[in-house]
Amino acid sequence: MQKSNHTCSTPDGWKLHLVRTRKKPQDASSSRLYPVLCVPGLASSGAYSFDQSPDVSFVDYLASRGFDVWVCELRGNGLSDKASLLEGRSRWWTIDDMVDRDLPAVIDYVCMATRCSALHVVGHSMGGMILTAALARGDATSARMRSVMIVGSSCFLARSWWGVLAPTLPASKALYSVPAGAALRLYSALAFTRLAVRAVDVLYFWPTNVDPALARAVLARNFSSISPGVITQFASAFRPKGLRASRPPYAPYADPGALAKVTTPVMMITGDKDKMCPPQGARAQFELLGCADKRLVVLGPASGNSTHFGHFDILMGKVVHAEVFPQMLAWLARHDTLADGMDLRSSLSSSPAPSHAASDAAAAGSGGGGGRAEEGQGGMQSVQ
Repeated sequence: MQKSNHTCSTPDGWKLHLVRTRKKPQDASSSRLYPVLCVPGLASSGAYSFDQSPDVSFVDYLASRGFDVWVCELRGNGLSDKASLLEGRSRWWTIDDMVDRDLPAVIDYVCMATRCSALHVVGHSMGGMILTAALARGDATSARMRSVMIVGSSCFLARSWWGVLAPTLPASKALYSVPAGAALRLYSALAFTRLAVRAVDVLYFWPTNVDPALARAVLARNFSSISPGVITQFASAFRPKGLRASRPPYAPYADPGALAKVTTPVMMITGDKDKMCPPQGARAQFELLGCADKRLVVLGPASGNSTHFGHFDILMGKVVHAEVFPQMLAWLARHDTLADGMDLRSSLSSSPAPSHAASDAAAAGSGGGGGRAEEGQGGMQSVQ
């Protein structure tokens, strides 16, 4: 694979880090129509969420099958800018800032760099919440989304194990930042050992579906400190109407009226044992989507999978290559076609469009293993 680092700037001056992965030129016999952008979750590094190792890399899996894959890191996370008093970057930002500023900046950059007018977007955890808010707005940013995949995510967290901490979250306002990354680095050496706290391990991974060494590496390296503004806003996700904006009129991210108008194809994938973003919340959000082309997959033995799935092992579990990635590839391949009235190339380029690669035979044929679904009018409907 050929990987390159990139930087884009938000309207308020934050520099965001991106990594692009493609086949090496000599290996690139074909290419897809649209690039794929991966958006990580709360306090997460894009690299350690989607491109953890050569053995378990969603990014490399897609790139080896012809996609031009981009992973972004939102403000405060990974190699993107952190809060800095000397450089004028406040300790206080919210999820709204990521929706309003980070996501549009990243999408603009990827579309400009690839000279494409649209892209596929994959969001994990809070990344999926950000994509939900963008879809609900129906603005220029969402118009560039050829398809959306929401993984291990929902704006409704009433049943999340994180809910036990909800009463304490407003107290984060007194902190410069919430040291989530430092705390998990300290704990990582104990994870999945006899000294582990099972409730912490299960919050991130289903124990039998992850390599313990890989899980410890993710806990040690993936997470950064969190802005008190993000934590304060996050507290709203545990209420009945789900995550809300941090500013008036405090509209819900999963606004029923707005999501009913969504036409972009949306796939939601959740783990049956996800304690951070439980499947009940994903199902509730899925039902609000008005798009005809939508699919919900709840991974687990009840859906034909060989094991249970937690929060992060959807992307890096032991059986993802056989049971998860093929379904994700099939969705992307099915939607990697020109939408009605859409030009492949943006006005930024006069370059010819790349040839469209044939879908991976196994993935395009059956959608991979696990997760029951049936054809509905205009697309896929869940039958979980």
